[in-house]
Amino acid sequence: MSAPPPQGSAQIARWAAASGLGYEFRPEEDWFRRWEPHDTIAPPSHYFNACTWMAYPGHVVLVEPWYAPDDVDPLQRSVLAFAVHPGLTRRAAMRVGEHFLTRVAFIESAPPPTVKVGDPVWDAHATTFAASSSEATTAFHPRVRKLLSGWGFQGHLEIRPGGLVLYYAGLQPVPEGYDRLLRIVKQLVAKAVAPYPPGSR
Repeated sequence: MSAPPPQGSAQIARWAAASGLGYEFRPEEDWFRRWEPHDTIAPPSHYFNACTWMAYPGHVVLVEPWYAPDDVDPLQRSVLAFAVHPGLTRRAAMRVGEHFLTRVAFIESAPPPTVKVGDPVWDAHATTFAASSSEATTAFHPRVRKLLSGWGFQGHLEIRPGGLVLYYAGLQPVPEGYDRLLRIVKQLVAKAVAPYPPGSR
């Protein structure tokens, strides 16, 4: 990258060191590209300022997706969370609201079907994508839906076997945004891997 580092990179590096997280200014992109194509999120041009929190049996990577060429500032900046955990076994995606990183072109793969989970509040506010309603209902089981609803969640969440990707609207690529997103994704993974109550919606 020939242009200067994104604004705030030094502060994020210091936050990661103080928090005991691994840090890479320009992380290995192959790891992130293996998550693509996303169901609802457009792929960025690059990734910067990756911070990794390790916790058996998985880990979380917080990173800034760069939606612009190297030498141009993007119109908006944000931070994504990638969580890896073997307890995540379903595949479904959801979003609340339209955002700058919402995927609108489906060249590499067709969009997944839009489904309902049978929860009137959820179905009224969230757009849910999965191979079937039962797959979505199991991935976004009641504990997950209650947690997101309590946050007034706006953004994107994609769950797939072995991991999830989270965009929480409004968080900026600054230490406070990284710190809050880490706390959010820890709670979310804990709820998502909890056993799904049979027969509940």
